[in-house]
Amino acid sequence: MEKQPQLKTLPSPQHLELRFAFAGRIGDVLQDCFYEDAVHWHLSTSFRVYYLLRRWIPLVLRQRMQQSRNRTLPVGDDWYYQHDFLRRYARAIDEELQCGPAPLIHPWPDGFSHSAMITHDIETREGVSRVDRLASLEEKLGIRSAWYFVPAKYKIDRGLLDDLRARGHEVGVHGYNHDGQLFSSKRRFQQRAIKINAIGRDWQAAGFRAPMMHRELSWMQTLEFDYDTSCFDIDPFQAMPGGVGGVWPFMVGRLVELPCTLPQDHTLFVTLQQQSTDVWRDKLGLIRQWHGMAMCLVHPDYLSTAKRWELYRELLELMLST
Repeated sequence: MEKQPQLKTLPSPQHLELRFAFAGRIGDVLQDCFYEDAVHWHLSTSFRVYYLLRRWIPLVLRQRMQQSRNRTLPVGDDWYYQHDFLRRYARAIDEELQCGPAPLIHPWPDGFSHSAMITHDIETREGVSRVDRLASLEEKLGIRSAWYFVPAKYKIDRGLLDDLRARGHEVGVHGYNHDGQLFSSKRRFQQRAIKINAIGRDWQAAGFRAPMMHRELSWMQTLEFDYDTSCFDIDPFQAMPGGVGGVWPFMVGRLVELPCTLPQDHTLFVTLQQQSTDVWRDKLGLIRQWHGMAMCLVHPDYLSTAKRWELYRELLELMLST
């Protein structure tokens, strides 16, 4: 039995304190996009039923269901571009310039033009078995990444967590048990948040990411982490689609929010069955142009072929290139 906590009064999205990388008209656009994304912070009835039944649906059938659904979505080949946000952002810049010279604080210190981060969600025991090999590949290129483990789905090897930290990597918490039910009700979320917070303290974890990119950032204010990375700038293929538009970190209440801004490997390799890094290359170029944050999510679980390992290495080399 999960502990029955005394339910707290949680804020609504409209009552969250927001701080963005830019103020003025640009900040207004970022705020509007945030509230538009908040409309998607719930699952449809069909997805609620799906997650109730998911444990009994074979993986191959789940993937075929995802591919069938995604073929019906009205998206173009450049779905990973947030065109509406880009238009509004460009218009806001023009309006700012028409009002006269306005100093803008550069989003990155020390003269850096953009930032890049590699993150991993480890969903299964098979994914855990690939962590050391994947970390070694990154280390050969001088890279350290963040690894988000599911605390209540598979056995956690504390030695592995300690080893990753000793090698310069970061360890984070990936939800609770990856069943798609974390945000099914306020009560369930708060029940699990107690355990998630305890695990975060035990692991000395600064970061959190919810499974399947499900999110309810107003409820998540009870999480005791420094940052969350359960948002994205755009992704029409998720059960909670939408996106915050911007490609920069921002503050939501007490949490720093780090949105995923490069399409995740599951979307490219499994959902869309792509066999190249073209989408990553194209989106990375846009992020650099806008002085943004290139946040990548790659699952060790899906690095199941030599070709996918080759594509991942290409991604690392792209992110290291100037």
